[in-house]
Amino acid sequence: MARTGRPRLENPRSEGVFMRLTKEEHAEIVEYAKKHNLTITQTLVDGFRALQEKQNCM
Repeated sequence: MARTGRPRLENPRSEGVFMRLTKEEHAEIVEYAKKHNLTITQTLVDGFRALQEKQNCM
């Protein structure tokens, strides 16, 4: 019998990170994500990648 449901991702995000933020920092991240139609995860990963690119260009 065929398996039903969503197809499995090739590279699933199975790891988690916990960090403490101020209420203001959290609100800024949530607002930015909503404004740019991103998830919080996408927002933080994109920010991390932008920092990596910036440091590699120096």
